[in-house]
Amino acid sequence: MRTLALTSLVGACLLASSVFGEQRMIDIGERRLAVYCDGEATPSPTVVLVPAGGRTAKDWDLVQPVVAAFTRVCSFDHANVGKSDKADANLQSVDEHVDDMHAWLRQAGETGPFILVSHSISGFYVRRFETRYASEVAGLVFVDSSHEEQALRLHQIDQEGPAPDDLTGQLGFYTEPDQRLEWRSEAPLIVLGRGKPFPRRARDGSDSETNRMSEEQWTAWDRAWRGFQEDLANRSRRGQFRVADKSGHFIQRDQPELVVQAIRDVSMMR
Repeated sequence: MRTLALTSLVGACLLASSVFGEQRMIDIGERRLAVYCDGEATPSPTVVLVPAGGRTAKDWDLVQPVVAAFTRVCSFDHANVGKSDKADANLQSVDEHVDDMHAWLRQAGETGPFILVSHSISGFYVRRFETRYASEVAGLVFVDSSHEEQALRLHQIDQEGPAPDDLTGQLGFYTEPDQRLEWRSEAPLIVLGRGKPFPRRARDGSDSETNRMSEEQWTAWDRAWRGFQEDLANRSRRGQFRVADKSGHFIQRDQPELVVQAIRDVSMMR
């Protein structure tokens, strides 16, 4: 049955239109955010797809139309990107992201509790949202989520690389050596982790053959990243970790059917 379900989801993802529902500009007081909602409300919770910081709802264009076939689903553009208005600061803090998300959900009239689906650094926003508004969260899906301790761990592996600084901390990463993630949740949780190793690039993200970590360091970082994904899954008594074998960091584009299945499964775990 599970194989048949996954096969059906693959087909649905391939056939789905990448066009979202009608864009709405939701006024949250100081600015407006572009919000895209599809599907009808059902007994299953409304799903909120949260793009990574600096990214837009388009990251979910292979997931949202499929989810809309079985429940209501919304995505949005963060302030400063896409169709949303500019914020006062070019770089928002984690709490500012949470404030924005809570405000547009309320102003748009979307009814919780919600299944929150985050990618990459937006895992920080969703964990903070769940801490502040636990009663409004029905379930969580982390898609290759960043981990608050990862900047510290990367610097341990690669001491020639940049050390965590104030900007790192503003993004939501821990910067003090003794900081440890204390977040726990009672919500059902599925963590999807990348199956492919990180691309072996220079420290500045370029293809330069200099200023690179060694292969031994890259292997240690791949192992650390997997460990962070497993750690997040263990933060809930109802947590699961799943590997997206054919995916890099953007699992929602490489294997969107796995994200859709995780959303379905979390909705059944309530």
